[in-house]
Amino acid sequence: MPAPLVELLAVARFAGDETLRVLPVFLLSVGLGVLIRQLEMDAMIRRAFDARVGLAILLATAVGAFSPFCSCTVIPVVTGLLLSGVPLAPVMSFWVASPTMDPEIFALSVATLGWPLAVARLLATLAVSLGAGWLTLALTRSGVLATHALRVPAPARAAVRPLATIPVAATVGGGGGATTRLASLPVRRLVDAPASGACCAPRPSAPAAGGWADLIVASARRIRWSEFVRGVGVESVRLGRWLLLAFVLEAVIIRYVPQAAIARVLGADSMLAVPLAALVGIPLYLNNVSALPIVSGLLGQGMQSGAAVAFLIAGPVTTVPAMAAVWGTARPRVFALYVGVAIAGAIAAGVVTSAVLG
Repeated sequence: MPAPLVELLAVARFAGDETLRVLPVFLLSVGLGVLIRQLEMDAMIRRAFDARVGLAILLATAVGAFSPFCSCTVIPVVTGLLLSGVPLAPVMSFWVASPTMDPEIFALSVATLGWPLAVARLLATLAVSLGAGWLTLALTRSGVLATHALRVPAPARAAVRPLATIPVAATVGGGGGATTRLASLPVRRLVDAPASGACCAPRPSAPAAGGWADLIVASARRIRWSEFVRGVGVESVRLGRWLLLAFVLEAVIIRYVPQAAIARVLGADSMLAVPLAALVGIPLYLNNVSALPIVSGLLGQGMQSGAAVAFLIAGPVTTVPAMAAVWGTARPRVFALYVGVAIAGAIAAGVVTSAVLG
């Protein structure tokens, strides 16, 4: 048999074996992701911001880390929140957490990277998002950041069609009783994007209920199980293509990239491994699904764990399409804070991970 064909079969066999290995967790995570979208979390997201700013930062981080947003859908949601008068600090926490982590990605991280790195990635996401919120709060209080974070002029703000009128704390310092109405929030058509198609595909949602328990119960009762089954099938195909491609790339890395080269650049002896991994995601990061097998292959070739976490934290936030969308939406100082917090936080998380896990 010709040598090229032997190599091709070896790569295909590796990709097939890895696909079968993660298939149960993959299907479980896809089902979880579709179920979360069926739960119509737009009302829960608005409720997270219905608090004083300190508590709102905590809630926004939690909701962001467990909501099914990608880099595409989070931009319009953030814009709607800011246009409606929500303070920038909790919005920044949500902004950083949302594209970086969700239950589906956590499950896939466990399957491909193992529990230690998956938990490290989750904790890093929460820490960086909380830090982004508190830093934004401090900069807003000191006057470094303007009250209005968006490039949208005042007439355009007034022209946004209201979709909800839920009271939201408007005082940046968290004190007092001043409130604004959470109107003009174009999130309903974005949160529950169906699995068929891109992450920005629209689908209407139901009106908000009263408290947290009411929101969850009402959303659970509205689950359409036929759509859920169909969504799992379509989403499995959509994400599975990326995952299969990523396993092929992992096989190529393992078979053809010299281990010494990876160890020299991203290994434990390289002082630049963590910052380099955080920065390389800007041009190279594709999406959360395809990144995992590639990182797994690099880890097998000598990449240090901290560099892996830095890449996985910074990549979704600073990838070129995401930054282009943020630049077109936010003022320059807010854009600089968004990118700076993501990169600096990823590097700090990577350094801590390397110190703990080695």
